[in-house]
Amino acid sequence: MLEIIILEDSRHHLTWISNFIKRYTEFEELDTSITLVTSDVRSIQKFVKMSNHQNILFFLNAESLASDLNIIELGKYIRRWLPLASLVFINGHDKLSTLILEHRLTPLDCISKNKNVDDIEDAIREDINIALGLVVSHMKNNPEKFVYKLHTRYYDIPMSEVLYIASKPNHVNRVVLYAKNIIVEINDSLSSIEKRHQNLFRSHKGFVINLMSVNYFDIRLNRVYFDVDNRIWCPLSVRKKQHFKKAWQRIHGLN
Repeated sequence: MLEIIILEDSRHHLTWISNFIKRYTEFEELDTSITLVTSDVRSIQKFVKMSNHQNILFFLNAESLASDLNIIELGKYIRRWLPLASLVFINGHDKLSTLILEHRLTPLDCISKNKNVDDIEDAIREDINIALGLVVSHMKNNPEKFVYKLHTRYYDIPMSEVLYIASKPNHVNRVVLYAKNIIVEINDSLSSIEKRHQNLFRSHKGFVINLMSVNYFDIRLNRVYFDVDNRIWCPLSVRKKQHFKKAWQRIHGLN
């Protein structure tokens, strides 16, 4: 989920920008939420200080504050608390971009109010999609999470909850995720999933298992089990036995 924050002192522009973003994100079914729409800088500061994550996109109107230097100070404040948040400055002053670079605020974008409405809206659309891409990239780079996509939205669950992923017969790039609390079909391939996570192992041509979730394995029956009652299991290919034993021992620090 990407949270969107809008700071704008003009009621007209505040309504226009927030309504446009709401229409666009809802139409595209993007995984976003407009969390705060305000002309009060203190509300921004309070939100920033209380936020417990950094999946946030700020649209900041430079004219909302008394001077360009003040908007720079607000940018510094946000960066201090939320270094990975995305900042977009909307302003009518060309010198602001230079100030932003001088103070190393690394903005996602600087949108000029001197552009026509269509160009501004195009820029806002692009910024939202770039910010969403950064959120997804951050999610996928977290080894403690398993990330999957349903329709246009991404979800994640702790890797510790993943049991195994199985290919769906007669369906190309369609697999079923089996976790402790969910079973869900997703568009993906076993080879791609296995490459993304070092804790996952291709136990069989149709199965990728989470080595950390294996409770017991039976080399004689060619099975790996995930529960104490040995009711939840996956097949273990004969030719994968030795590779599996080494991988399982490595993951569990038994080498």
